[in-house]
Amino acid sequence: MAWENNRPDHVPTRVREACLQRDGHRCVAIQHNGKRCPETTRLEAAHKTQWQQGETTTVNMVRTLCHWHHNRETQAEAAKARKANAARLPSTTHPRETHPAFR
Repeated sequence: MAWENNRPDHVPTRVREACLQRDGHRCVAIQHNGKRCPETTRLEAAHKTQWQQGETTTVNMVRTLCHWHHNRETQAEAAKARKANAARLPSTTHPRETHPAFR
């Protein structure tokens, strides 16, 4: 029996299986040498774009990535989001104060 997750952004089993079939049960990431990743184990169905609330995941919205490439991609997206959020937040450093004797 296939494992199902109740997280709304989780890729349903039927979509994951169709994605794996389409991608030949192999990671689709392109390596630095220009060749496709040879990994055929620890495969995951990864969203191509950020999942949106209320969106129904389809086969065209996911691709097969090995755990390593999926994790690397997720970490890069998280770092980018942290950087974008940091730019919108007020500075956590206090303005430089002048010593009272030098005012």
